[in-house]
Amino acid sequence: MMKNNSYLVVLFVLFTTLSFAQKGQEETKILWTANWSHDGNYIAIGGDDKTIRIYNGNTFEFIKTYQNESEIKRLSWHPTQNILAVAAVGNHSKLIDLNSDKITKFKDIETSGSRAIEWNYNGEFIALADFDGNLFIMNNKGEHIKTISKEGTFSYVGVDWHPKKNEIITLSEKVRIFNIDGKLLKELKHRIEDVLMLCVKWHPSGEFFVIGDYGDINAPYKPLLQFWKEDGTLISQSSLSKAEYRNVSWNQKGKRLATASDALRIWNQKGTLLHTGLSHTNLWGIDWSPDGNYIVTSSETGYITIWNKNAEIVTRLEK
Repeated sequence: MMKNNSYLVVLFVLFTTLSFAQKGQEETKILWTANWSHDGNYIAIGGDDKTIRIYNGNTFEFIKTYQNESEIKRLSWHPTQNILAVAAVGNHSKLIDLNSDKITKFKDIETSGSRAIEWNYNGEFIALADFDGNLFIMNNKGEHIKTISKEGTFSYVGVDWHPKKNEIITLSEKVRIFNIDGKLLKELKHRIEDVLMLCVKWHPSGEFFVIGDYGDINAPYKPLLQFWKEDGTLISQSSLSKAEYRNVSWNQKGKRLATASDALRIWNQKGTLLHTGLSHTNLWGIDWSPDGNYIVTSSETGYITIWNKNAEIVTRLEK
């Protein structure tokens, strides 16, 4: 049973920084993140093999790769341009412009690594939340403009911008919402037990957000998917998953939520389960196509799968 935040932090550090290569070849296949570009033309996949794979978002054909110096934990597409923000282990997070192949490392920051990065709603700013509890704000050129202080935070696991204003939600031992000036607007503990949170996403309306956590099989605490109002009121929660919630994604209209855990699950905006796509391996990365017709997932064993909006498999992508 997790008895205090110190244990939770130790779990997080082990979870995020341990070298998978030392634990066996199988685990180096983990693909942490799968992301569709704003125009639907590209799919980007990243993981512990230090490779970013780019696929055609319409034909699903492989296009090219970018090699990184370290493991890739999160990718985020610019909302209007084909620029990819990369969160990676060590001081190797960066921007990649697919049109020019220009790579820009973030300037004037030092970090041990991050698994949390997002563009704001208009692509003017980037938030990079790192293992050390720093929240860096950069402009769209990758230039550091502000660091938001820790507020007692040890490590950040997730980050997301409000879809209509410059406010940032973060996950650590608590859920915190900051404005861009660093003022703490809201702080909440998502459940009584100390359980590691893994993913957070605002609904496109900005009226509520969703959190997915790890659970604790030793306690046992089941993994929870929770819907929260902006003011910190819990709307609903589900414990249907048999594995941790690694990532969540809303479709553009905000009518459907896709979650990655032991299966692909599709929910409506009230938290009612609509469809389940069975998987032989736990899913990690997930994203909707901009038109809402497809979902891409990546897995802990290296599979990349395209599903339709009813959670039925369409095809698997070749690596």
